[in-house]
Amino acid sequence: MNMLKSDPAPAAALSLEAASEDLAALAWLHESERDVITLCRLHAAGFPGGLTVAPPDMPALAEMDQALSVIREVGEGQRAALQDDLNADFASIYLTHALRASPCESVWLDDESLMMQGPSFAVRDRYREHGLKAANWRHIADDHLANELAFIAHLLAHGHAREACRFIDDHLMQWLPRFAGRVADRASTRFYAALATLTLHVIERLRQQLNACV
Repeated sequence: MNMLKSDPAPAAALSLEAASEDLAALAWLHESERDVITLCRLHAAGFPGGLTVAPPDMPALAEMDQALSVIREVGEGQRAALQDDLNADFASIYLTHALRASPCESVWLDDESLMMQGPSFAVRDRYREHGLKAANWRHIADDHLANELAFIAHLLAHGHAREACRFIDDHLMQWLPRFAGRVADRASTRFYAALATLTLHVIERLRQQLNACV
């Protein structure tokens, strides 16, 4: 998302800053295909273990760790085939909707399961209240999972815990459980199934933790 200049987050919001980084990382993974080498480097750098919102014993954390471990263990001669599998799975989820698991809120909440309906404009209004807009709504809709996660990351980074709770309740948790469940059931790669489940569990955990902030 294109974020306009705003005051830096206060020092007291350091825990919210850490949670913001967690959500920004997840948003980045949902936004576009990531190549095998990038995923290997991400795992080597400590992901997903560095997610501060997720407790070490979270099953979804272990599943993602194992999925990335498998990717790192693939030999160079098999990387091209693995990349093709990952790209095809990404397309099935985020581009062609072959899995019937749209990453956009409107499809889940609209009576006719259409994109760019009321929820999309509702979240656009929420972004605008904070001086934000989707970088390219024709390519990645306002109510796309990546944009909604990025918006929550922005709210947390700027200490807006109450607003983050409200947005999670009003928007993300109205459809994310169904999206995550369907992707987990239908994805052909372990990585994208794990990503969907991890995202849901991180948001659920974050919402619980934010109760102490509001």
